[in-house]
Amino acid sequence: MIKFKKHKSIFLASALTIGISIISSQNIFAATLTTRNYTVKSGDTLSKIAQKYKESLTTLRKDNNKWNDSIFPGQVLKVSGTTSVTVKKTVPSLKAAAPSTKKYTASDLNLLARLITAEAGGESYIAQVAVGAVVMNRVKSSEFPNSISAVINQKYNGSYQFTCVQNGNIKRPAPASDVKAALAAINGTNPIKNALFFNNGVKKSGSIKIGNMIFM
Repeated sequence: MIKFKKHKSIFLASALTIGISIISSQNIFAATLTTRNYTVKSGDTLSKIAQKYKESLTTLRKDNNKWNDSIFPGQVLKVSGTTSVTVKKTVPSLKAAAPSTKKYTASDLNLLARLITAEAGGESYIAQVAVGAVVMNRVKSSEFPNSISAVINQKYNGSYQFTCVQNGNIKRPAPASDVKAALAAINGTNPIKNALFFNNGVKKSGSIKIGNMIFM
């Protein structure tokens, strides 16, 4: 299929039955400028009032056309301030389904992670999980072998199904981030529904596009 990029190794030595949930969020801040009237009290100065409402002394003077420091109790001044509110913005997230009842070994995880590195190393995390999900969909399909290793190493008309197996790029070690994507796919995270194929061609009806990759 498609060729992609790089990375460093990771070692895992046990069978995997771990569930995973990845949620990404960030906080954004909205600021609203408000103007109100302030009644001068005994002991007030323009500097103190400006400091209280977190505005510059120059702004306070301009808003009130007040260029000297003379103020008196009971005098009404216009003051402005900023009101900040925190808004939580949730970025598209991946939540895994319940972990599969089928047991997969560290060797399965390593192989799937290396496939992800070779086929989608330069893509987003969601696209990497999607590549892993294609393999898992094939494992579950009656049209393909029923193990991760057999699916990845399957041949059709004398050629391997995955380009990275054909050209040897799958031998490159996978970084921790790609292992995490593989683990998510093994445990049921699936952003591409029942897709069994992927490439970097043109999106067709019924296919799903994630980054530069098309899943169908």
